[in-house]
Amino acid sequence: MRILGDYELASGQKINRSKCSVSFDSATIVEVRRSVGTILGMREVSDQRKFLGLPSKIGRSKREVFNFLSGRLEDRLRGWKGKVLSHAGKEVMIKSVTSAIPICVMNYFKLTFVIIDNLNSSMAKFY
Repeated sequence: MRILGDYELASGQKINRSKCSVSFDSATIVEVRRSVGTILGMREVSDQRKFLGLPSKIGRSKREVFNFLSGRLEDRLRGWKGKVLSHAGKEVMIKSVTSAIPICVMNYFKLTFVIIDNLNSSMAKFY
């Protein structure tokens, strides 16, 4: 609680505990979960898959976790298929808009070459 109070003082922001939640590792003892949640005044989230659009936990299969990237990319590209764009226009569109999708994720996670190759393949198919 002291650390959260220090954060509020340093940042000038007020923590809204009704909007906050706490997540624990599966090995955390139930009593510890309850007491920490009670002390912080926050509810426990047992299965939070995404936080701010990014995966909160990564299991064994990175391909499965980051599959949403290719879906987002293909959704963007699908909307442009009907538009008449020159070759140069397509290239500018792909490089400026679609590259922002994986770059945001790559700020936090190291993607495998397989995932990057799949994204590059999706962009190449657009041409």
